[in-house]
Amino acid sequence: MRFKEIMLVVIVALVAFPVLYIAMLFATGSLRLVYAFKEDKPDAKVIKVEEIRHTARRDSLAAANSKVFEALQKERADLKREQERLAEQYARLEILQAEIEKGRESLVSERGQLEKKMADIPAVEDARYKKLAKIYQAMKPGEAAAILETIQDAQVAAILDRINDNKQKGKILSLLTKEKAVRVNKLIK
Repeated sequence: MRFKEIMLVVIVALVAFPVLYIAMLFATGSLRLVYAFKEDKPDAKVIKVEEIRHTARRDSLAAANSKVFEALQKERADLKREQERLAEQYARLEILQAEIEKGRESLVSERGQLEKKMADIPAVEDARYKKLAKIYQAMKPGEAAAILETIQDAQVAAILDRINDNKQKGKILSLLTKEKAVRVNKLIK
């Protein structure tokens, strides 16, 4: 019984496959039946089976799909170009950031040097004013007053403040004009 069952399955498969294949071709529109008449016998009908390789619908779908495909390819190429452009800009941006960072470090260094120099300015000015104070202290009060009259009030106050001899300081102040002496007195510590 086994052999008979196997043979039955093989026969059914051999008969069913062509039938299913032809049914699928009909369902997809790749195969169609054409009814025609014989020219010599108008009463006799002939059924002709034609395999359709391409249809207008398939052609239009293929054309539409190819246009969509081309558009997608173009879009992909555009996106790739845009990615490359953005990558170049990103690289330039990183270079600029590195340059800015170097510039910032340079500015910080220069600022530190400048702050050092600024911190030294009061000491340098103090030494300068002490030198000037010694010079003006050694001069006659009238000559010193005549010169100090032409100098700014803050500088005069700084010089007089560093003169050690109070008598000399008083004589020089008394020889300045009244207005200048009042302004300088307000500035002396």
